[in-house]
Amino acid sequence: MQVTIQHIADKLGLSVSTVSRALNGSYGVHPKTIARVRETADALGYVTNLGAKQLVTRKSNLVGIFIADLPTEVVRGSDYILPTLSRALREQQKESLLFSLPLGEYKPGSLSEWVRMRSLDGCVFMAPFAREHPLIQEALQLQVPSVNMGAAEGPYMALAASHNREGGRMAGAHLLEMGHRRIGYINGPPHLHICRERYLGFCDAYLAGTGIKFPDVQAVCGDFSGASGGRSVLELLAQFPDLSAVCCANDLMAMGAIMELTRSGVSVPQDISVIGFDGAFFTAYTNPPLSTIRHPYEVIGATAAELLMELLNGGPAGRELLSPELIVRDTVRRLG
Repeated sequence: MQVTIQHIADKLGLSVSTVSRALNGSYGVHPKTIARVRETADALGYVTNLGAKQLVTRKSNLVGIFIADLPTEVVRGSDYILPTLSRALREQQKESLLFSLPLGEYKPGSLSEWVRMRSLDGCVFMAPFAREHPLIQEALQLQVPSVNMGAAEGPYMALAASHNREGGRMAGAHLLEMGHRRIGYINGPPHLHICRERYLGFCDAYLAGTGIKFPDVQAVCGDFSGASGGRSVLELLAQFPDLSAVCCANDLMAMGAIMELTRSGVSVPQDISVIGFDGAFFTAYTNPPLSTIRHPYEVIGATAAELLMELLNGGPAGRELLSPELIVRDTVRRLG
């Protein structure tokens, strides 16, 4: 049986309106009453219904944007998406409230409390919050109108993300078009959805271009840091010294690989070609400038705002995978 506000009111001998105002932290309810109501709600297993209709009628015009606290040496796509997203929401008379959370530390029930206390109209969850993350699981359970930029979807959760598999295919196809067949691959953490998708896309391109399956032994995993890119490229070359190109699952690992190759007397792109992924702005200023796959950051932000407004207006949860762009610079050489 689902516990309702009426159950809490009956348990405490309070009116339903008092319980409702206590759960919402409304002005005029004694702090001790609020504490009693919340304690009883927790004991009974009460879960607030935060469906789309209820959130819209509150009309706070606030949208919670959730980003992950990540290690310093990580390029966060949210930093590129946030300006466009916030601007698009303002055009819809919505203001943004930013929540920055440690990726591996989440207190159950926090989202329910934040939505209730701030009366959020809806939420936007930036990558890399995956479907398995407790924050996303709670959002799906509460049916909070939201947009996810990872891989999670639901009746009240729309999806707006870069098409990582298509980006991986673009990177692989470019190297093959430039005449490379002996290619190494440096992936990020394999448990991340984006890493799996980028690698699958690269393998798709390799199979289409060569007619054979990419040998998995020519793929190693880093952790998205530049240092791991340097270690990984040396590991690959130690096992496969005839490689002519390396495809990296992000830009920092590609930059770390180039630095370590240069230290080892291996010239890029004369001796070996390197391509990155993400399209960080500073890749235009590396030496040499890095070829990469750039996400459509600006379009993702605007699309996320559109999908959220559709949900808040009673529409269905949409799904948009947006194609990235190949940026050709100087780290990939044509063979032959």
